[in-house]
Amino acid sequence: MPSAIGPHDGRKARRKRCNACVRRKIKCHGGIPCDYCRRTTQTCESPTKPTTFMPVFVGETVNKARSKQVIHTAVRPTGFPFLQSPTPPAYENNLLYFFRSFLTMNNLSNDRLPVVADLINFMADAPALRDAIFAVAVHHRGQQSPKVISTSDYQALQSYGRSVRHIKDLITTDTFSNDPSALWTTFFLGLFELMRDSTGTTWLSHFLHGTCAMLKLLEPKSLNLMEPHNSNRRIFFLHIRVFEISRSLIYSSPTFLWDAKWTAAIADLWEGDSAALWHPKEALFDILPSFSELSIRALRFSLDGSQFSLEVPHDLAQSLAGEGFALQEKLQRWYAETKFWEKMCQDDQTSPIFSKRLDTELMISYAYYHAINIYLSGTYDYHQLWTGPAAPCAPILARNEIDLHVSRILYFSRSLLAYGVSGIFLFFPLRVAGARAVDLSLRQDILSLFQLTSQRGFVVAEALMDELLERWE
Repeated sequence: MPSAIGPHDGRKARRKRCNACVRRKIKCHGGIPCDYCRRTTQTCESPTKPTTFMPVFVGETVNKARSKQVIHTAVRPTGFPFLQSPTPPAYENNLLYFFRSFLTMNNLSNDRLPVVADLINFMADAPALRDAIFAVAVHHRGQQSPKVISTSDYQALQSYGRSVRHIKDLITTDTFSNDPSALWTTFFLGLFELMRDSTGTTWLSHFLHGTCAMLKLLEPKSLNLMEPHNSNRRIFFLHIRVFEISRSLIYSSPTFLWDAKWTAAIADLWEGDSAALWHPKEALFDILPSFSELSIRALRFSLDGSQFSLEVPHDLAQSLAGEGFALQEKLQRWYAETKFWEKMCQDDQTSPIFSKRLDTELMISYAYYHAINIYLSGTYDYHQLWTGPAAPCAPILARNEIDLHVSRILYFSRSLLAYGVSGIFLFFPLRVAGARAVDLSLRQDILSLFQLTSQRGFVVAEALMDELLERWE
């Protein structure tokens, strides 16, 4: 198709919107590649199949289905002992695809928390969990294949629907908390929605708030009870709380993790039998909710204080700045202790913690460390109460310090994605980096990392890209 039609052509300039513009629900201008695809440096391709209806788990919106052209690696089928005959070969093959291919591109596990082992054990007696994982696998397989099987989307939605109905039955009969697989089932239903929505609506309304609701169902006391099913809940909480923390930070929203009962339960967790689950990442995540709590109070105070002269709220502004310095000191102490811990583990090669493999949890914690430093500075440097004349001193970073943190976020994010860690763990650090990056090459790197996350199945990354592009204009 020509990129432009001349004035004497005799035809009307008609073309279908490209895939990217269809997903973003915007007009497609500028020929091939279109203006939007040139700005985001992505391939400009026209739709190859009609869009389909998509139900959602929690909300009311309808989103367009996505077509994708990345080729997936063929998977050799092997048996799952818990699947009873007659199990359709396609069902077993797709479950295998989830563990062999989807998790290779989007690793959700680590050596410390046996998530994959738990999932395999749960699937033996949890058809709803199998259906949720099957839906994720089939949809992802369709995204990655250039020859999408026409029935794959239908199969995914069927499995998704069965799993949703089962979870609703558990909630209706008040037996949700008694099913150890229900939490993971709900999580993967949220992942399925996240993979089908490029608008960002699911990310906020369904996945993040749904995860929050699931975590709150655990109850703080369940973290420290030693029953076997509480051990599974502990692993779920430690693995998934990053999304609740990110929700609170990104959207300046309250979180139940501020509650004294939860902070006390988490502190007790590292003193009991679960101390073996401790990692520097957990120590950092323990204090991250304090940053969103302080940021929200500072924002509210700034909005109220704008009604008065700078002298009136000075004492309160100074008090809030003092809290920021205290949190900054905690961050610096965490970083120094973590670097010491890392060196000790490297020196002691007989330690069970030592491994020649990349410690992805440590890399994630460093990405969040650099992001939260910028976030803390933003708590103050966006408001005149801490930047105006005679303003109290606050933990505000210099431009070169922000640039350094941005570059480190990108370094760790690139390394993690290259190692196969799911990009959904990096949405908060990358969004913070994007909000403060001024160098064009750094901005392009951020977009490329979001694009890679989208290509691996999570098209919601495109909504975050669009937010940054609008911010940079």
